[in-house]
Amino acid sequence: MLRLSLENLQPGLMVARNIYNGNGCLLLSHDIMLDERLIARLADMGIDSVYVKNPYCDHEPQEILREKTRVEAIKLTKNAFTAFRTSKKINFAGLHRAVKMIVEDVMNNKNVLINLTDIRNHDDYTFAHSINACLIASVIGRKVGLNEQSLKELSLGVILHDLGKMLIPPEILNKKEALTSEEWQLLKEHSETGFEILRKQTSIPLTSAHVAYQHHENFDGTGYPRGIAADDIHQYARIAAIADLYDAVTSDRPYRPALLPNESYELVLSSRGTKLDPQITDVFLENVALFPVGTLVLIDSGEIGVVTMVYPKLQARPIIRLLFNKSGQRINSDQDKFIDLTKELTRFVVKVFKPEEVAKLCADTALATYE
Repeated sequence: MLRLSLENLQPGLMVARNIYNGNGCLLLSHDIMLDERLIARLADMGIDSVYVKNPYCDHEPQEILREKTRVEAIKLTKNAFTAFRTSKKINFAGLHRAVKMIVEDVMNNKNVLINLTDIRNHDDYTFAHSINACLIASVIGRKVGLNEQSLKELSLGVILHDLGKMLIPPEILNKKEALTSEEWQLLKEHSETGFEILRKQTSIPLTSAHVAYQHHENFDGTGYPRGIAADDIHQYARIAAIADLYDAVTSDRPYRPALLPNESYELVLSSRGTKLDPQITDVFLENVALFPVGTLVLIDSGEIGVVTMVYPKLQARPIIRLLFNKSGQRINSDQDKFIDLTKELTRFVVKVFKPEEVAKLCADTALATYE
């Protein structure tokens, strides 16, 4: 699949992934050919990007969450959060069900790399973000040795980590311009607000409530609301901080487009030991796709290829199917040539092509005829 922003979509491209809203309703089905009307409709629905069929690779990256799990978990979370906004009551039964589904999928896909491929509209961002962060946290928790019950406590806390944002006006949450100092202070209060609500609930462990309280605390003590550091921050919250950051930067937002997976990887790495727990960060980085299947890359020889396989813990050294030689000439599709960077250790990726660059390449005659 190839993720393209709306401005790079063209009539004739084929949708590669179903798009749902937060209520579980199908907005656009896969295998639908885009036209100008549909592209305009996507913009009206507040959707910033779409997965389309990748002209260079018919393999899809394996995902941890089943589509059914993701859609149902987002729906349950949205229902719980929306009800809380109006009644100040939380439907924990639905959230426990969502956590159970997510943890089961994680347990059943122990060797699959984290690769987030959901598309969400602006209005449903918070709910989808809660589910993705929950997934990432559950994977990290399993890798650091948490048992199933602890995973559920962690995951419940992560689903609820942004509960306090339900009391913040949407125009602040979705503001494109820089927040004023007053707006920023109000936004920062969501950690304490969420904790004060959750710690009074009998249906959630106090350790889960501390995820909401501490997920913006930094490992070096520069975070908020209390400025605590290192092991004074609960392990669940240190895990949640990584999950929260990674999903946030890989998601389209009104004020900026999503980062590529390799860019997000580097951002998390740069936060190791400052914002993020270094040991837990290392565990996360070993389990996230750096170059997902389908990524178009330039290697050091000047050849261009597409990633067809990625090995856990060796994400920087994928298997690449070559498409163009170093002179820019197209390699015939009946003469497949692969480079396995786990074996050719002197070779390496020097560039990842951005979606808009791939979209431009697709428009070129030489590439448009590729089958």
